Amino acid sequence: MHKQKCTPVRFSHLMSYSGVGSIARDKDDFLVTVVDTRYWTDEHGCIAAENIPYVERVKLALGLSQDLRKPPEAKELENGKIEGTYIPTVLFPSFFRCKKCRMLHQNLWNKTDQKSVENVKCEHCNSRLEQLSWCASSTKGELAEVPWHYICHQESNFKCEVDYSNSYLKLTNVANGKLQIECTRCLSTNSDVRKSKLSRLNTVQPWIYEQGEQLTPQDISILEVNDPRIYSPSSMNALVIPPESRVDKSTVINRLFNNSKFRHAFDNARTSLKKKRVLKQASTKYRCSVEDISAAMSQIEDGYPFLTHIESGDLYKDEYDAFLTVMDDVSDEEDFVTEHKTKDWKVLGETLTGELLAINSLIDNLIIVKRLREIQVFKGFSRLPNQRENAKAANGSENETDEQVLTAPDIVGESDWLPAIELFGEGLFFTLNENLLSKWESIPSVRKRANEIEHRYENADIIFNFDLTVTPRFLLLHTISHLLIRELESVAGYPAASLKERIYHSKDNKMAGILIYTAVPDIAGTLGGIVENGEPREFLKLLSGTFKHAQWCSHDPVCTEHLGQGPSWLNRAACHACALLPETSCEFGNVFLDRVFIKGNDVLDIPNIISFINEVSDE
Repeated sequence: MHKQKCTPVRFSHLMSYSGVGSIARDKDDFLVTVVDTRYWTDEHGCIAAENIPYVERVKLALGLSQDLRKPPEAKELENGKIEGTYIPTVLFPSFFRCKKCRMLHQNLWNKTDQKSVENVKCEHCNSRLEQLSWCASSTKGELAEVPWHYICHQESNFKCEVDYSNSYLKLTNVANGKLQIECTRCLSTNSDVRKSKLSRLNTVQPWIYEQGEQLTPQDISILEVNDPRIYSPSSMNALVIPPESRVDKSTVINRLFNNSKFRHAFDNARTSLKKKRVLKQASTKYRCSVEDISAAMSQIEDGYPFLTHIESGDLYKDEYDAFLTVMDDVSDEEDFVTEHKTKDWKVLGETLTGELLAINSLIDNLIIVKRLREIQVFKGFSRLPNQRENAKAANGSENETDEQVLTAPDIVGESDWLPAIELFGEGLFFTLNENLLSKWESIPSVRKRANEIEHRYENADIIFNFDLTVTPRFLLLHTISHLLIRELESVAGYPAASLKERIYHSKDNKMAGILIYTAVPDIAGTLGGIVENGEPREFLKLLSGTFKHAQWCSHDPVCTEHLGQGPSWLNRAACHACALLPETSCEFGNVFLDRVFIKGNDVLDIPNIISFINEVSDE
């Protein structure tokens, strides 16, 4: 048995490209795959993931019925032992290749008494081995080793049996980037491995030794492990807002409510004497009287936290309304703390003229978010999404939904919980003036340009976890958001990758809001840089710089006049030099951006947004 090693990974990465079913690198640079949540257990076989409390509205808004739990934590001690519960991984791919003679090796642990694969040498030439970086994947979410023996002998007339104990296959790179597999025993050869046709994989996942289902050759591909098509994670996020954000976490009842072990022990105490003993232990632990513990347990049994008025509404509309609602007697310990600056913003406008007054008029509400709590949920993953669509079209099965091909975190889809994390942070929220925005988006040339992007989106193969309506106001909001984040990067000192956006827009509800925030998996949150820039005068400087930078790009005039950029041409005047952000910052995959909606275009009869506001104000 090889030595276990612990590789640290961020919780946020477990919710995305290092989640269940992904292929990652451990600290020794070996490729491993993360096993499913059924194996996230402690030494007693119990689920080690801690339950996340007070997220019923989040679950309702996201359409989830499962509990939400944080991934287990573990750390490696100085003596090499692991404290806590770790998330298991398995070495994948398990094939190694000799750097010199190119012979393939499998099941290395059965051939040596070495505890580490670094010391294993080729049995043919005694040279070092390197892990092979090829795998087989299917549109059904399956992942397996490439069946090298089968591929090599697929068109051979020789009957050559599989031999797992010896090395007899040779994998070489030939002309034009092709891979060639050769059997040194019978001399069978396949000169282009990647074009091999497979109808079934040997395993469902690398740690599940069950044969995959029968598929068509269009559903299976042989790819390198770093190919982005192999793993497409699916996650959802939402903010915790009142009433759940207002729960007092310093009380005894809160601690008991979140102590599942105590509640389990109390429920299983069959006699009054045993119940008294459990209550006494809890009173000692929480430094209060037995009566306090008993009263708290009664409240829990009666339905604490008594949040009966939580309803399943529109996710973004509920958050939008929460930002605009002024709350009294807010404690700094709550998970949603806002400070309204709208009145100060309006007073500031009375002293402004020209461009600054136009910018002030465009903003209707300004709210500083001093504290927020975000829940990010990992729903599962898919593989070969584009290839799946092509296979469905070829098989005439267009009615298959994306939910059906999404592989759940437990693979089988039977678990009553999903992995999730809590992120704490701060931000600033503002809305645009509805009157000005309605007049602007009713301009025919503005609508025409937005409709072009909307038609492209309808024919694109990009899929989001939510319904999206491409409108002029959405494109304007999204572009302002990106340019503002880039401005914050230079003014507040935050790297753009640490900032995120939430765009609040709707055709029906007339929303027009932007939240720029930063959130980390630490209850301490962040350092206040964004909050400081939410003060009216600082925010005015920020917006002024944002609109100035929208006027020009170092790639102009090409960037401004481009007919389309980005995936499926869903961007117009937006490139890496002006409006694009790191992928972690944008909730729409860096598309639906167009600076022309801000800077205007005389040829297209699209007005500059500042000039438009001044004209409307003069009427």
